[in-house]
Amino acid sequence: MPADATGPSSEDWLAARTRYRRLSTGSLLGGVAGLLTADAAGFPLVAVGVYWLGVVGFFAVRRAAPMTLFDERDCALERRASYDALRVVGGALIVGAPAAAALEQTGRLTVPPVVDGALFGVATTFGVFGLAYLARRYA
Repeated sequence: MPADATGPSSEDWLAARTRYRRLSTGSLLGGVAGLLTADAAGFPLVAVGVYWLGVVGFFAVRRAAPMTLFDERDCALERRASYDALRVVGGALIVGAPAAAALEQTGRLTVPPVVDGALFGVATTFGVFGLAYLARRYA
């Protein structure tokens, strides 16, 4: 965008975009850090409140920003990262769930309930993903 009387220069626009992105991300990370800190200090309600303030700040900055903070390059990066994460977690589920069941049936390993819950949660996530994929593809 060229500098003229009606609009900012491309350097100003890029600096503002970077500032808003850092502010929104910092708000969210600050909320998470506040959650962990307050929870470790024994204040669980304060922890949740600080977390939600960070989340609200994140969305408020994105809403108030005079420009789009994320573009198609960010969307492409998120898509590739999601694909990689699905491959890794899916592969671990495909190998880990039957292995845990087989080891438990043979008596070689007792799978803790938390692992059963985690496997169920991951399998449910993949089920929801599959349903969402089918709905988007055939709707």
